[in-house]
Amino acid sequence: MSESSIVEDFDRREVWNDFVQSHPSGHFFQTWEWGQLQDGLGGRPRRIAAIADGRIVGGVQQLVFDSGGRKFAYVPRGPVANPGDACVGDLVDAILEVNRRDGVQFVRIEPQWEFDHDSAESFQERGFAVARQFIMPRRTVLVDLQPGVDAIWAAFRSNTRNRIRLAEKLGVKIRVGGDEDLAAFVRLFEETTVRHGLRRASNDSFYLADRLFGRRDEMRLFLARGDDIDLSGIMVFLGATQATYLWGASSAAEAARRLNPNQLLHWTAMQWAKERGCRTYDLFGIPDYDEPILEREYGRQTGGMWNLYRFKRGFGGRVHRHLGTFDYVF
Repeated sequence: MSESSIVEDFDRREVWNDFVQSHPSGHFFQTWEWGQLQDGLGGRPRRIAAIADGRIVGGVQQLVFDSGGRKFAYVPRGPVANPGDACVGDLVDAILEVNRRDGVQFVRIEPQWEFDHDSAESFQERGFAVARQFIMPRRTVLVDLQPGVDAIWAAFRSNTRNRIRLAEKLGVKIRVGGDEDLAAFVRLFEETTVRHGLRRASNDSFYLADRLFGRRDEMRLFLARGDDIDLSGIMVFLGATQATYLWGASSAAEAARRLNPNQLLHWTAMQWAKERGCRTYDLFGIPDYDEPILEREYGRQTGGMWNLYRFKRGFGGRVHRHLGTFDYVF
């Protein structure tokens, strides 16, 4: 393969998406539509491509936020390239060059890659520092969707299988939400953020996600209903080989606890993702500890991410540590 050249403002949407969706490191956060969604929320996208022999061999989508005199560039789950590819260095250098030229104060990168020391050191050698804070969770649970449905089910912990069966027995129904269901999800989400004291997300995110992803069936809103009320809901996005659970919400009503809808929600979403060809299902976020510590502590730790790990471990996935978060300050 010939040496790659850099295109700083790649403008061919279909070519970009075809590359991202076919690459092993492709993530829906790097799709054209995610850039559009963030543009609607104040993050201006720029797509930088490495080209060799007339085709894309690597790419990175960054989002630039301007808070009035202070510019911040962010790369979510990029670059779209393998860690050892020759174009990675060219892409990172291009990110730094265009942002230096545009007056950006600092750049944050959170790659999709699994952690390894060499890749982490390669960012530090270019002047990046390991960030103390992060936007994307550093660790997650990935459920393998490649086996048959029965084998995936069998890999769940018995308590998770029992809760799914109980929800079905108690009459919980899962539906795929349409445009008319977004308001119900927004209500549940607002209720959840207030209940848990979380930072409130912009409701525009959900409506933009529905318009840009849902109408192409690259995202589905799954809602659980029982006792004549909406109990909970999740939004799941499709990527190149991975489905990602990004947003979830639940009712504070007693029925939402009694009917146990949430395991059934994810099991339904996993089956859809498998049908669409995804190899893994990303449960998106657990405490940032090695698995032996997670297994030792989850039974006695409470609150926050520990409760999430207690729930997510039931699906029998593996703990995945992302490369990390890296900041470059100009």
